[in-house]
Amino acid sequence: MLCSWAVSRLTLAASVLGSLSLLAGCSAGKAPGLTGDEVGGSGSATASGGSGSSSPGSGGSSAGGSGSSTATGGSNAGGSGSAASGGTSGTDAGGSSAGGSGSGGSSAGSAGSGGSSAGSAGSAVIPPPFALSPPDACTSNAPGPRKLWRLSASQFDASVRSIFKDTSASAPVGSIFSDPIISGFSVDANALVIQGLNASQLMDSAEAVAAWATQNDKLSQFASCTSVDANCAQEFIQGFGRRAFRTTLAKNDPRIATYSALFTAEKTFNDAASAVVSAMLQSPYFLYRSELGTASSGSYTLTPYEVATELAYLLTGNTPDDALLTAADSVAAGSLDMKSMIDQESDRLLAAGANDATAVMGFMNGWLGLDRLYTTAKDDTVFALTKALRDDMASESQHLIAEAFNGGGGIASLLTTDHTFLNAELATFYGVSASGLGTDFKSVPLGPGSGRDPGLLATGTILNGYARPDISSPTQRGHLVRTRMLCGGIDPPPPGVDTKFKPSTQTETTRQHFENEHSVSSCKSCHVYMDWIGFGFEQYDGFGRYRTTDNGLPIDTSVTVYADPEGKDDALQGLTGPGSLSEYLAQSDDVQRCMERYWAYYAYGSSSWAEDGCTYDAVYQEAANGNFALKSVLKALVHAQNFTSRVHDE
Repeated sequence: MLCSWAVSRLTLAASVLGSLSLLAGCSAGKAPGLTGDEVGGSGSATASGGSGSSSPGSGGSSAGGSGSSTATGGSNAGGSGSAASGGTSGTDAGGSSAGGSGSGGSSAGSAGSGGSSAGSAGSAVIPPPFALSPPDACTSNAPGPRKLWRLSASQFDASVRSIFKDTSASAPVGSIFSDPIISGFSVDANALVIQGLNASQLMDSAEAVAAWATQNDKLSQFASCTSVDANCAQEFIQGFGRRAFRTTLAKNDPRIATYSALFTAEKTFNDAASAVVSAMLQSPYFLYRSELGTASSGSYTLTPYEVATELAYLLTGNTPDDALLTAADSVAAGSLDMKSMIDQESDRLLAAGANDATAVMGFMNGWLGLDRLYTTAKDDTVFALTKALRDDMASESQHLIAEAFNGGGGIASLLTTDHTFLNAELATFYGVSASGLGTDFKSVPLGPGSGRDPGLLATGTILNGYARPDISSPTQRGHLVRTRMLCGGIDPPPPGVDTKFKPSTQTETTRQHFENEHSVSSCKSCHVYMDWIGFGFEQYDGFGRYRTTDNGLPIDTSVTVYADPEGKDDALQGLTGPGSLSEYLAQSDDVQRCMERYWAYYAYGSSSWAEDGCTYDAVYQEAANGNFALKSVLKALVHAQNFTSRVHDE
């Protein structure tokens, strides 16, 4: 069955794009050929995230126009209501309802994503991402299926600006895509598709950018000529097409003739070039990342340009630069092998930490939900957590992660490091000595008696992101560890269960209150797997402030990891130190494998496929040889067979 195509109002779009025009609802896991001769899957709105799901919030009739709860794994995913005034608050784990009960929330969750924005004044708890499904067993060492992969909103914006060398960000690139957040990431190839409304928006954006490029002398970089004859048409189309389509267009490429007809139909060079630019920026060759490859011994080998594109977007979040495209030219010409290109270019792109924000932080943000620091509502009457203080907390965690990544550290060192990075304001907030500190961040040792636990889990980023507006939340913090670090599944509450968290009516610690609230029969069966892990964080309140008492009573930070991945019940004590939660996680092979699987999802855009266990095993083995350093895990992902070859998707 042929995919359904959106019809652009550009009159020449059909001739430019052949039988494709703009992809509307085609399942990205199936690959419609870019030449129009290969048929992909039909892709329903539910499968592609097209229909949206209703939110409990008022006005939440659809989840931002993309992402249904069936496709994303979301249950009552955040809707589009502007105040979410009539919703339920959801469970404290955040697992079932994203609709907010707050009366002033300005945003009720992103499209079908599980609600990445809760509204600054609402009291709804942001639901954490859902866990991945178990890997499929490996029997033939097969890679994943071929696919097309729409650029994300940020990739689209960055790519247009990079193509034109728009360093001042002045190009009028429209806000077109609202990417669904699935399992913490906006990378899912099956959800990143172009739908009907996008076609008109893409048209507007492409025409505006083409006009801007003409007015700001941005066209001359793609051709030295200024005529409207066939020779100039070919030069411009090859020059601009190389950057826009992320490949070298041969002189006999059939697309050149099609775009040349557009070019030579105009009277002036500017009009001709503008028409081609506008058309190419609406083409699926630009909007979609192709991972189709060429047939080779029963499988499909990705082209050097497809691999270069994978590498660029994974490591930089942007289109391949000239150096990477030149390296792909060398592979295509046979003067460089694919592995050498991958190694040389990944080393170059990661040199000096230039792209840590995408290559590492992009993954860490999605895996551990670090951006919840900004989206989790806080009660200003308890403590006014300013934007500046949140920024400082984010900088602290970023410094720790960048240090581990660039210094050969792994998740173990990140969890158990004996220092952190602070400036004077954050040190003062934490109650750590600010002596010698100013506005810049410096490494500060955190030994016994410092009043602060070291390691990523004790940062304000984690402690604020996984907490209630006014108090800590053992449920949310335990849910983070259980689902994101141990890859354990937590079922949503059964229908009809009152999940609204009720304030304490007696003098008790937060731990005692949670134990009393969640020890009833219908709640305990799930909360025992979260709360009793989250109790290890109880030395910190809902704002990340260290405490020795809670409500005037002593703190109990004993932990029980019930039914760990090996089926054991592990008794631990506190957040850091020997026998602590962080030490346990740092030594856990299950955490290594869980992190690897989420990173594979971030890299490949697919959460599971037939025999995906083959890829996970290969990545694990290579990472083990690199002592599980974060950089070795990333390198293993780009070395895996799945990065350069595919099988046919039946």
